[in-house]
Amino acid sequence: MRSLALLLTLAATAPAADTLTIATGGHYPPYIFDPGTDDVRGFDKTLVDELCARGGYTCEWVDLPMGDIFQALARGDVDIVTGGFGYSMARDRIVDFTCPYVTSGNESGEFIATQPTVDLSTATIGVLDQSLYHAAMDQAGRKTQAFPTEEAALAALAAGEIDALFGSHNARAQITDQSGYYVVGEYPTFSGGSALAIAEDAQDLLRHFDDLLAEVSADGTLSQFQQQWLGTDQGDLIAQCRTLDGLA
Repeated sequence: MRSLALLLTLAATAPAADTLTIATGGHYPPYIFDPGTDDVRGFDKTLVDELCARGGYTCEWVDLPMGDIFQALARGDVDIVTGGFGYSMARDRIVDFTCPYVTSGNESGEFIATQPTVDLSTATIGVLDQSLYHAAMDQAGRKTQAFPTEEAALAALAAGEIDALFGSHNARAQITDQSGYYVVGEYPTFSGGSALAIAEDAQDLLRHFDDLLAEVSADGTLSQFQQQWLGTDQGDLIAQCRTLDGLA
């Protein structure tokens, strides 16, 4: 009877085997490739699939427009947002974040143009809607035009509809013929590192995924995934997280 009581207690305290909806916000290599397809892959896909397996969750993947993804999370339409998203204070006002699992490589974006020199103080700059790149340009007081994807912004740049694109360091790699494009500058995005976004009213889920991240970080799995997809190893990164409840 004592063993049965112990089993019942453990069953009551263990997280339920739930189905979670994991949302991405578009193609963002090397974190997410081909979202919304059967071929979705990337660093974040590999990592979150591992977390879901260890946590006993069935995880279903969807791709949402960048302009609505965090609002969808806050509404409860999805359970987790991932895909190389950086922590920011603006985002933290509507959702919560786990400890960051990548803390380098996201601190700045670059400007791409079809001319070798561009006056960025007066240029119309294309940005990914509701991204850290968008927020950085707004904070800098630059004239921006928002696009739902970097691909759309690149198409507008090629058509001469904008003077430059401010985006990830992977944006230029998406251009088939790069001969007519130039990197004309960089600017910080003030990212706190890449993390999973979770709704503010889902604190049990937040704590569980922080625990799962700590587990894969401590046993070296996170380092293996970083080497596989990012070509770097940041060690037991989650142990360095400044609070037990993720970014504050």
